Amino acid sequence: MYKKKITKILIGTNNIGKFKEIKDLLPKKVRIFSPVSLKIRSPKETGKSFQENSYLKAEYFSKKSG
Repeated sequence: MYKKKITKILIGTNNIGKFKEIKDLLPKKVRIFSPVSLKIRSPKETGKSFQENSYLKAEYFSKKSG
């Protein structure tokens, strides 16, 4: 089975502090993007829990970024 390496990643937050924390955990060779750099606004967090909002944002950013 062929495993594809991750070379690019979108960190789905507009919170600069959270973005930096996550970015610092990732390998330096991975190209990292923020929603702001791709001109994507955050969705409304309409979930009833942190987990629901996380899934909502993940799906939204995935669709918007392609």
